[in-house]
Amino acid sequence: MGKQGQIKVTKENLLQWIENYRWMVETIEEARQPVAKVDNHSYIGAKTAMYGIESTLPKASGGTSDPVFAEVQRRVYALNFRIKEYEQKIAEVQNRIPFVEGDREVEVLHRLLDGDSMRTIGKHMRLSSTTIFRVRNNILSQMMK
Repeated sequence: MGKQGQIKVTKENLLQWIENYRWMVETIEEARQPVAKVDNHSYIGAKTAMYGIESTLPKASGGTSDPVFAEVQRRVYALNFRIKEYEQKIAEVQNRIPFVEGDREVEVLHRLLDGDSMRTIGKHMRLSSTTIFRVRNNILSQMMK
């Protein structure tokens, strides 16, 4: 990440973002879920007991000295920062998809974005790994224009 949160687009970066595309999208989808859960127990909206034996017990502080609360905060802030970065990388890839021409190139690109391996793509398209690598390099060159 450079100045003002701008990302540097190089062939190497672009390739990495294409390879990581599927899980970056899934991470963003996960982060957008309405309820933030930690270890499958929601810490949002805990109630204070008003009756019975529970009402005589010490109340949870929920302040900054609470280590669980502090951990939830850390995860939320760290996740928000990463999500912004992932969104920029995904947008950068998406903006360049229209630059890709050629049936093979388009097919290989979409399969890479779906998370398929080079080997799987080669098998499906009945092309050698050398050809798939060449097609992938063509894709990157076209996307860098």
